[in-house]
Amino acid sequence: MNSMMKNCKKMGLARVIIFPVKNKFRAVCLDFDIVEDADTLVEADKQIKEAITGYIINVCKNNLDDALLNRHADKKYWDKYFKAVKYAQAKNEEKTHASKDVRSSSVLSFPISEIFKSYACA
Repeated sequence: MNSMMKNCKKMGLARVIIFPVKNKFRAVCLDFDIVEDADTLVEADKQIKEAITGYIINVCKNNLDDALLNRHADKKYWDKYFKAVKYAQAKNEEKTHASKDVRSSSVLSFPISEIFKSYACA
């Protein structure tokens, strides 16, 4: 996690992992340390995106420090994220030997600059 880029109000990335936990799905925004639980994968995806947007709007509207855009989640979530990314890459190369937990994880990332632009913050 040492070589991660720094998010700021002009540019950055929100990286998310969604994975099953018992009978629910947990969505974690790794860059803002936001965690949402939901009954379905679709709900978890929607909830984490809404939470990220609300968080960014709050930082923007209140002109808060960019350090709040770099509140990294616990290492256990980063480890899970990197395993899932590695699995996805291996799957594309037909090298799939991973645990069920990793296979059923979903990873995504998106630029946060679009959210800032939408609210005239950038």
